[in-house]
Amino acid sequence: MLAPLRFSFLAILLAVLLTAALASTPTSPFPCTGGSVYFTAHTVDGLLFQNPDLLRDLFVFKCVTTVVFNADTGGEAANGTRMLQLERGLEAAYWNMSGLASSSSAAAAVTATTVQIGKYNISASPILGLENAQILYLRLPESSTFYGQGYQAYGKETLKKLYSADISAISSTDGRNRYTVTELKDVVATILRFRRAKDIRVLDYADSFSVTDTDDVQLEHADRVASAKIVVDVVREEGIPGTVKGYACDALRNLKNNLHTPDYIKKLAAFFVYARHDPDMCQSLQECGDRLRKINAYTDDYYEGNHIYEFLKREYYASPA
Repeated sequence: MLAPLRFSFLAILLAVLLTAALASTPTSPFPCTGGSVYFTAHTVDGLLFQNPDLLRDLFVFKCVTTVVFNADTGGEAANGTRMLQLERGLEAAYWNMSGLASSSSAAAAVTATTVQIGKYNISASPILGLENAQILYLRLPESSTFYGQGYQAYGKETLKKLYSADISAISSTDGRNRYTVTELKDVVATILRFRRAKDIRVLDYADSFSVTDTDDVQLEHADRVASAKIVVDVVREEGIPGTVKGYACDALRNLKNNLHTPDYIKKLAAFFVYARHDPDMCQSLQECGDRLRKINAYTDDYYEGNHIYEFLKREYYASPA
């Protein structure tokens, strides 16, 4: 009888240990794995610079997670309405690219959704009706200038300053979270480990920050460069598997049109669905073209909103330095 009793005891012990191990395994906040993870700085970035790759992934129902670093508040501390308006616009564009019609009731239903990433509660949208897609909003302060200066309303904190160690931490505009650069990288690493994506898509990580506001070294917006560099650092430092693809952003204005008609038409459609929610964007192809034609190259400072017409016709991968 000793042998059967010993076997039963070992079997029970093994079952208890397995149960404990499973209970201690963190539950993934993501509805799927594989596919692609897109990292952007501003809400609209993926639609302008990572498209049509984005719409192709969504249209065939690949697993797609997008992480938006910045909250587009225009530097106003109480401007949560604008931020939410742009987030709803991005979600509507995702429905469009997936071949689904969005609805105001569905958009309202996702407003308060959050997911747990490590010790942080992060705002998210599950994109109702799409089991394969999710958007996470870190809602960090955007830069007040192309070169990475910050808004007074948020203590002049920016991603560039955090990445460059000019500040020790940065707070989300909704007051929910505060990150050191190490903690922000931990969030990115946790997302990538849970998602196990084949493709990790970022903005232009190969660009350099300008030393001053008057030199011409920096071709891309500081938020875009910093967000991309943070992700690429995590992939390299943590040995995260996956193919990293960086995308040219503001630098597209210096490149040639390269999108063919079907992709171009779909990219246009998704952007203008978003643009209905963003009053700073041109609302028709005619208006986008008019803004571009009115630029005075000798006197006007660079403003990305004047170059949407060019961005919509192009998609390029950024070349590593």
